[in-house]
Amino acid sequence: MFRVLLVDDEAGVRNSIKAKINWEAAGFRIEYEASNGEEALRILNSQPLPDLVMTDIRMPQMDGIALIKACKERYPLVRTVVLSGYSDFEYTKAAIQLGVKDYLLKPVVRSELSDLLSKLALELEEDRHQQQRKQMDRIQSRQQLQILQEQLLLQLVNNEMFSLAAVKERMYQLQLSSLAVDNLYMQVVTLEMRIPQGRIGEWHDRKDLLQLSFQMMGREMAEKEGRIFPFQDVSQPAMLHFLFLLDDTKALDGFAARFVRELKRKIKQYLRLDSAAGIGEPFQGLNRIKNGYASSMLSWSQSTIEETAVSGDKRTLELTNAFTPELERKLMLAIENLDIRAFTRQVHALFTTDRDTPMMSFTFMTFRIILLFIAIAKKFELGNSSLQKHLFHCQMTVWDHRSREQVLEQLDELAHLVMDEVKKTRFAGGQTLAEAIRKYVDENFSYELTLSSLAEMFHLNETYLSGLFKQNAGITFSDYVTKLRMTKAEQLLGESGLKLTDIATLVGYSSSSYFSTSFKKYYGMSPKEYREQVINKK
Repeated sequence: MFRVLLVDDEAGVRNSIKAKINWEAAGFRIEYEASNGEEALRILNSQPLPDLVMTDIRMPQMDGIALIKACKERYPLVRTVVLSGYSDFEYTKAAIQLGVKDYLLKPVVRSELSDLLSKLALELEEDRHQQQRKQMDRIQSRQQLQILQEQLLLQLVNNEMFSLAAVKERMYQLQLSSLAVDNLYMQVVTLEMRIPQGRIGEWHDRKDLLQLSFQMMGREMAEKEGRIFPFQDVSQPAMLHFLFLLDDTKALDGFAARFVRELKRKIKQYLRLDSAAGIGEPFQGLNRIKNGYASSMLSWSQSTIEETAVSGDKRTLELTNAFTPELERKLMLAIENLDIRAFTRQVHALFTTDRDTPMMSFTFMTFRIILLFIAIAKKFELGNSSLQKHLFHCQMTVWDHRSREQVLEQLDELAHLVMDEVKKTRFAGGQTLAEAIRKYVDENFSYELTLSSLAEMFHLNETYLSGLFKQNAGITFSDYVTKLRMTKAEQLLGESGLKLTDIATLVGYSSSSYFSTSFKKYYGMSPKEYREQVINKK
């Protein structure tokens, strides 16, 4: 049913028009009435918008022309029909110049009114469908963007980081420019939902629904607060992480704790679920995000559903700051070069024998190094991901350690496991290493990948890598990346109504014009032409 606002300064005329036909049978309902333009605007400003405004031209205070002009400026989606007399030609002409396509002459003839409403019903229905399609496209675009934003944040805490410049460039592409500022103060919070005993009984499928509701509630609350960026590892659906963007060190006034308390309260009230949270140490700069994540996870591991642990031990904070990107790089090189002595030397320098060092500090360093192991394993492990799963399990049980010696023993064991995987891939022959590099490119083609960055990452000569990649893939590195991006773009063009600018971003292009040029060169037609071709085939 379409809503109508009827505007005429004569009540008798309005009553006559209402009585002409069965409006509801025609698909319309006269929802509002007004005697002049000013009264009509007050209705439009304060009530749900009608689909159609049917207005007289000559009225006191504000005539129909002024009303139509105001509607066009403020409510462009509202259709307008003019009621005019034979002597109102100049007014009607002005209305037509404002874009009004439909009008009725007074006195209104029943058949003309019926015919006009039948035509308008079809047009309004099509307008409604178009708006729904646009809304669905906007939702889909937002969902795709949100997925990529979360994937980027998860990569930053779990994987080997690209150059900071490449990360910032990707952040600009994904509308995360507020995170691309140098030396930002940030903080990570981890929240886990816990299902009370007997909450779901034997209906196991309901667990998925509860997890989805938990995730949606966390994301919605973060969006309302602003400056909070949620992200999640899909393998851990009961856990959600939040990156807090802080103004400066003075902003550390308990905002994260208040956010956690309110979110836990809502989860309990609306979902009847328990939850445990950990609040990490504040950190400065994107290159220390793993430290913030690690301290958040450790705080979570000590929390209960009643109390939220907060990092804050002075010694732990010192060690958090001591685990610099430079140190991480040294440890990574030791593992990837199979230099267990160098690795052990670095680890023993971190794990001092100072009796005042709390076990929490050792646990943090263990967690942080296991994160590094996971990143290396992901890079070099082919086939299944059993080592990554084992490392993740060790990460979750890291709090079980009771002594410095236990910590060092586990790290030594894990280091050897990771080195074995690196050895199998990196030193077993060019073919195996090429497959690992291809896997890495397949997972990261939306970034600004270069041969030089890959060569550095996999410890190869750039010229050698170029030849090795072409031998394995059958095409050059550049052509391979283009093929991945074009294949993904082709899929998005055929399956979604996303705008070209959105698709360009999703597949790794910094501008839609560059994307369109590349697409046309690859497929022989523009993205727009390709999409029209796909639509015509359906």
